Amino acid sequence: MANKIQLSFGPSTEGTLHNENHDLAVSYTGKGFSPYELFLGGYSSCLHATFAGVMHKRKIAYEKVDYEVIGHKRDEVPTILNELVTNVTVYGVDVTDQKKVIKSMEQAEKYCSISYTIAHLDAKMTLNIEFK
Repeated sequence: MANKIQLSFGPSTEGTLHNENHDLAVSYTGKGFSPYELFLGGYSSCLHATFAGVMHKRKIAYEKVDYEVIGHKRDEVPTILNELVTNVTVYGVDVTDQKKVIKSMEQAEKYCSISYTIAHLDAKMTLNIEFK
């Protein structure tokens, strides 16, 4: 399976990320998403897609899930990710299913391909789950 994007820059660090259906501003100066913000968005999207699949297989219902992802980079060059904190809020889960949801999210973190990639950076990964 292949994914394809195009990224266009003018003479500055302001650019536009394109795929077949959408455009997204990319920027180092706050006028769009920074590269690491795009990376963290990709990670949380992958994590959620994997989580949704696990939850579907387990037939556990939920209303929605919010992700807050905080990535810390080391100071040394290359400034790769050395810590990732993922705060997850799951809404509308029956109290009797909460332990299964936690297990499902832990399984999703293990099998999400981007999570797997981050783990190979030896980054400290913290997963916090809250229910509302």
